[in-house]
Amino acid sequence: MTDSLFYNPFLRIKEDNLKKLMGAGKPYVVIQRFQWPGQHLQKTFLLSAYADEHDARCHEQELRNNEGKAQNLLDLNEYQTVKKLLKNESGISVFFNGTIDPRHEKRLQKAYVKSVSAYIHYILMKKEDHYEVRIFTEYGRLKARITSGEQSHTALFYDMIK
Repeated sequence: MTDSLFYNPFLRIKEDNLKKLMGAGKPYVVIQRFQWPGQHLQKTFLLSAYADEHDARCHEQELRNNEGKAQNLLDLNEYQTVKKLLKNESGISVFFNGTIDPRHEKRLQKAYVKSVSAYIHYILMKKEDHYEVRIFTEYGRLKARITSGEQSHTALFYDMIK
């Protein structure tokens, strides 16, 4: 029931998604902890996929201790490890770190407009004409950049909406 209370634009990963990623030439993944309203912090993860192992390792280097790990889906042992996470009985939710298209970004902004407004007031950002909020992912972290005139502020989106 908790899932239905919050808008979540991310696709829940299942085993067939792993096969599709491999078929699309993206066998290197980074799985990391993911904070989202209504999701249990210790049991929610975000999966980012890469065609190049170097890119996955660079992403992994940006993670904090115990935040996540890179996996090579071409290695049977690592594939099995990821597959176990996706089983319903594990109690773990894994979401895909896909690009948020403008439609999803607008829906996110609409769903959380009050929380983002409160955050803007909390950081005491002055309004010059209007505020613009751009949502993006960076190393598997959902962030938002707020701009107004020459001012700019970037933070984790979760910190704005929690």
